Amino acid sequence: MWYAGAADRRNRMQRSFKRELGSLAPLFEFTNEAAVRYRLDDGVVYAMNLAVEEIFTNMVKYGGGGPEVSVGLDVRGDRLVIDLAHPGARPFDVAVEGQFDPASPLAARVPGGIGLYLVRRIMDEVVYEHRNGVAHVTLTKRLGGS
Repeated sequence: MWYAGAADRRNRMQRSFKRELGSLAPLFEFTNEAAVRYRLDDGVVYAMNLAVEEIFTNMVKYGGGGPEVSVGLDVRGDRLVIDLAHPGARPFDVAVEGQFDPASPLAARVPGGIGLYLVRRIMDEVVYEHRNGVAHVTLTKRLGGS
């Protein structure tokens, strides 16, 4: 659950986007609104946009399921918390699936997995849950010292 109290709910930003690649522009408008509202530094904005684009794009391309993805943004203490929720999506744990080994020889690499690898590296925490038919990906990034 996102909040302990009503005051926290006023801080949270949330919108739903059509599960299509054409939604990336409005999605970035939304993250840019959050960057201004929360006064995020450039490093946090970069991490947020990279992670949100990668997870959203994976939900569009591979998730199946419902026609929309809900994106919630919130600052809790010294952390930016991002939650992407996709009703009806197939289970796929982005926190562990699609492992990519950057040290493996180029010829031995299987296509895919680089984006999720980058998300796991750039964010401080990546949590996946599939409950009640909804895939939730929660991304956390510490503020300051990005």
